[in-house]
Amino acid sequence: MQRRTRFVLMLSMAFVLLVAMAGTVNAAPTPQARWTLMVYISGDNNLEDYVVKDIELELGALGSNADVQVIALADRGPGYDTSYGDWQTTKLFRVTQGMTAAPGNAIADWGERNMGDKQTLIDFVTWTKDNYPAAHYALYFWGHGWNWHPGYVMADDTSSDSLDLDELKAAIPSLGFIDVVGYDGCNMASIEVAMTWHDHAVAISGSQEYVNWDGIEYDVVISQLRANPVMTADQVAIATSQSAAYDKTWSAMAVDGRFDTLLTAVNDWSVALLDGLPAYRAKYARAFGATRSFWQAPMDKDLYDMAYEINRLVSDANIKSRSQAVMSAFAAVVLHERHVKTYSDAHGITIYHISKAGEKDSNFTFYRTIDFALLTGWDEFLDAYAQ
Repeated sequence: MQRRTRFVLMLSMAFVLLVAMAGTVNAAPTPQARWTLMVYISGDNNLEDYVVKDIELELGALGSNADVQVIALADRGPGYDTSYGDWQTTKLFRVTQGMTAAPGNAIADWGERNMGDKQTLIDFVTWTKDNYPAAHYALYFWGHGWNWHPGYVMADDTSSDSLDLDELKAAIPSLGFIDVVGYDGCNMASIEVAMTWHDHAVAISGSQEYVNWDGIEYDVVISQLRANPVMTADQVAIATSQSAAYDKTWSAMAVDGRFDTLLTAVNDWSVALLDGLPAYRAKYARAFGATRSFWQAPMDKDLYDMAYEINRLVSDANIKSRSQAVMSAFAAVVLHERHVKTYSDAHGITIYHISKAGEKDSNFTFYRTIDFALLTGWDEFLDAYAQ
């Protein structure tokens, strides 16, 4: 009788243990979608007022379905928006149609996370891929931007940090392949950013110019994906670019193998410019002065327009040939480009430029460490030209 009591007790304990263990197992991931959209919303700054608006009016206009999953990681901060109890932590949402950004609609609260820390990005993408797998992934960066310049991209005021290009490069291997990368932030359509994603994505989309609060219209992209879930990465990047109809510029560019032609052309052009510098310095100065730059970013110039101006003003046959090669390479790389009338000489991709020795500051030192500078002769040319 005593042994039977022990046996029953042991069975009961085993049952309790099995139930407890079952409770710790993660729920099975959602069946594979065609596309999963991941939106990394860095709103712990003066953009906070638009976080709720974009979640509700754009992401939530249609939200997720079996073919298209929409997942957002949103961080807010103090001082700009007090809606929904003034939540300020970092919340994870699976966005559904008509969903509000109330805390109760979040899948999880990740506490105060630093959106300028590569680990936050890695955690978000890893979690999303594990729980909402798809045949294809799009990753959108929502927040402040300024292409490769340190201290701006995905700035997080509470943490006094930003997701600089060296941190992004370090994170990318942990993210796995991303089909489309979209930048919903200022001045991100640069060759330097494109180089960082080269062979880690099919295409990227962003603006050469300052971005107003409209930026990417996510509801437009989601609508097209829901209507045609088998859209290619090129088509999603183009749809992203086309959706940003209220900004001064926007483009989509290929960063897979097609990008190699442009990269090679820019490197060869850089070498030719450096070789011709003693003879053509004055002509270069005229060409660079005539090249399209952008509001509050005179050092970021339109790459195609720069090659055009060099080709127009420099008579050297080799330099003209190399300039033409840069322009010709745009046909395979720029998938879509639009601009307002006043930016008629914008073509979708910027490149960094300096002209004075005094501009060789800590930013230029950082620039020389990024992949684009390491793999081309452009920084060597700038170093020699800026005297």
